[in-house]
Amino acid sequence: MLNHCWKLWHACVITWDGIVVPCCFDKDATHRLGDLKHTSFKDIWQGDAYRNFRNSLLKGRNQIDICTNCTEGCKVWA
Repeated sequence: MLNHCWKLWHACVITWDGIVVPCCFDKDATHRLGDLKHTSFKDIWQGDAYRNFRNSLLKGRNQIDICTNCTEGCKVWA
């Protein structure tokens, strides 16, 4: 897969108030995938919101606002 991102399968970000977001590019927590105050991390990680976000990423990073400026998985020219 070109321009891939592995982070959604290996890491996440948890905000100070327990909101789980996909990665550090979601600085305003607009893509809330769960709330640890109400749901276990395991249930969030394996839940519908995460599954749907991962599927949308596989369809195209250009459709997700926080992914459009991310260089994860891209070739870096030095």
